[in-house]
Amino acid sequence: MYNQILEAPFWSHEASDAVRASWRDEYEACDDFSMVLQTSQNGCRKILQKEPLSSLPHEFENEIMKDKAKKLLANYSEYRKVPGDGSCFYRSFIYSYLEQLVKVSHEEELRLLGALEPMWEKFQRLHLPGSYSDLHDPFVGFILECMEQKQKLSVSGYQEWLFQESQNEQKFANILLYLRLVTAIEICTEVETFKSYITELGQGMPDAIGYCLEEVLPVEEDAQQVNLTALTNVLQVPLRVVNIDVSPIEELNIHIIYESPDSSVPTVTLLYRPGHYDIIYEKS
Repeated sequence: MYNQILEAPFWSHEASDAVRASWRDEYEACDDFSMVLQTSQNGCRKILQKEPLSSLPHEFENEIMKDKAKKLLANYSEYRKVPGDGSCFYRSFIYSYLEQLVKVSHEEELRLLGALEPMWEKFQRLHLPGSYSDLHDPFVGFILECMEQKQKLSVSGYQEWLFQESQNEQKFANILLYLRLVTAIEICTEVETFKSYITELGQGMPDAIGYCLEEVLPVEEDAQQVNLTALTNVLQVPLRVVNIDVSPIEELNIHIIYESPDSSVPTVTLLYRPGHYDIIYEKS
């Protein structure tokens, strides 16, 4: 399963470098969590309200991409734009997941938190910089807050509450940094799984830690396919990526990153164009 995912070509730097600059804000790279948090709050934009998917084709000048966007209308109805920075994957992923919690039992939140329990011990063994609890505790607190809100609000009320919470960039900055940290811990812990696909991991764990300090933890670094695989492997949250690119293949490329044996776990579906992720919604 890992091999099939990691060998997929459509996250290649060659495909996205030309597009990435127009989506990303300027940030300063650093490997200290507190500095990363401060940097992530400069000039940040917000998650937007849903838009009808019929407006998506108008965003593309390339006719191939425009045609692929039109084909999405058969199965999808809306999409939601997220800030065009290096955290667009993490922001889209967690928002889509949290948005769907209102439709499942509270056992899902407990399952998610249980999946994260081994991370503290792994973090200690890796000697990564910063404090694990400074990021873990706000994340857990927000998941429990979501559990509380969905029990007392309607579906639409919960979704409106979540949207308003997403506008609090300081709160979401901590959540996104924690997801990056979990991704880094998984890559560093499972070096043998990932080193064949990341040349920087050739020398084992020391190189994995260096790679994560430079390529995973800084907020301006885009998520590569390895990041998606590592994070979903830990959280055990199903992830599908709908890809719009300039390849001449007419069929839509829908890439399954992780499938859960538990059908009750919400499936996150993201829209990917070179260098950027948004959230996309299937028709009811």
